[in-house]
Amino acid sequence: MDKIFLMAPILFPILAGGTIGLARIKKRLVRNIAYEAVVVLNAALVWALILHRPRGRLIFLTISDNFSLSLSLDSFGSFFAGMTSLLWVVATVYAFSYMKHEQRENVFLSFYVMTFGITEGICFSGNLLSLFVFYEMLTLITLPLVIHKYDSESMVAGRRYAVYSLGGSSLAFIGTVMIGLKYGSGLFVPAGFVDGGSEMLWVCFVTLLGFGVKACVFPMHGWLISASVAPTPVTALLHAVAVVKAGVFAVVRMVYYVCGPSYLKGTWVQTALLALVLFTVVYGAAMAVKERHFKRRLAYSTISNLSYILFGVLLMSEAGLAAGLTHMLFHAVIKICAFFCAGAFMVQTGKAYIYELDGVGRRMPVTFACFTMAGLSLIGLPPFCGFLSKWRLCSAGVADGSALGYAGAAVLVAAAFLSAIYMLGVSVRAYFPKQGRDHFSASAVKEAPAGMLAPICILAAVNLLLGLFGPQISSLVETVASSAFLGR
Repeated sequence: MDKIFLMAPILFPILAGGTIGLARIKKRLVRNIAYEAVVVLNAALVWALILHRPRGRLIFLTISDNFSLSLSLDSFGSFFAGMTSLLWVVATVYAFSYMKHEQRENVFLSFYVMTFGITEGICFSGNLLSLFVFYEMLTLITLPLVIHKYDSESMVAGRRYAVYSLGGSSLAFIGTVMIGLKYGSGLFVPAGFVDGGSEMLWVCFVTLLGFGVKACVFPMHGWLISASVAPTPVTALLHAVAVVKAGVFAVVRMVYYVCGPSYLKGTWVQTALLALVLFTVVYGAAMAVKERHFKRRLAYSTISNLSYILFGVLLMSEAGLAAGLTHMLFHAVIKICAFFCAGAFMVQTGKAYIYELDGVGRRMPVTFACFTMAGLSLIGLPPFCGFLSKWRLCSAGVADGSALGYAGAAVLVAAAFLSAIYMLGVSVRAYFPKQGRDHFSASAVKEAPAGMLAPICILAAVNLLLGLFGPQISSLVETVASSAFLGR
């Protein structure tokens, strides 16, 4: 396939989403079909490119000898692009039903679809500058989604999101420019290309911290909690797929395709970053136990689990990277399902806090059965997919043989116990309220509409299937991880 087609999955949803939004189609069903058709067709374009990967790079803008914007598709980009495209199809169906209860639905869906194109731009970036540009565009295109309600809480959340994201981008920009000036266009190369003395270690560290803002590494995590005020289809994508995983994606690109694991491994940069992410694992899980707002509890859980992924990535071994990427995929499925369940509860009951859940499981049994499956998977119990990824992360930590590797394995086990408290605590309240505390015994609350319930059930089924077919999934992920070391 000709490499010019790399532009298609980026431009198509941006142009089509914007056109449908401006057209102001009056019939809701027709408009929704149009949006879903764009998402499905774009997912098909992505998979066509993955299966028939173009060779070489497409340079679409040359700024100078050292700086250009280019697109390419390698194994790692294909992994992230395939994951996001499939989940976007399911999430958009959920959004149609959820947003029926919200204002400015057409504007929301237009930006929602356009965000798909920017996310694929991150996947298809061929060099560091291209990654930075699409990374920055992701902040700008998702900001209207965060402030969608236009109330005071949303506006505060939007300002916080912008400050954190743009601040992180400033750090990433410094590194992007300095690496470009020294090494040229910064094309992604397996095993990386950076060498040199301590000054380049500082450049790599600053750049990784900048990209780490979207990956919610402590203390740069606060924006994610505030962003929970956005409609659930947004928080599901922010917390499970597009924004936070774009941060992880950028960190992987920096470690394995720019700096290089052989350059960073054993340095103070690796030690400092591993210490930060291990603290974040415990901090996020502990705050989730304490949090009483349903979506914010899941947001703290996301902060913790993103650092699970980064722990594997920063071990800088094939086993660690494979384990991190496995959890990247599995957590996306688990968490988007959990957020959809929380959104269904909030829409059907008009409530948002954990203490208001007592007895709702008897009125919404399917929703909370799916939530319980997500919870068991997040804890790491078989046969659900979370078991495999967490087992592999712990194994990679032990196999590393370092003090931080062993500490990481211990931290993940401790965080799993905290996960049991904050996830199963929801299910216990929903199904087994204390005597006299059943808030829904005489309530007319019922299951969410099919448009919301079907995506929840599909994701719960995928959670189980990924666990049952874990070895096959693992072999595919190992191939992606090994490709990052080909330049050794």
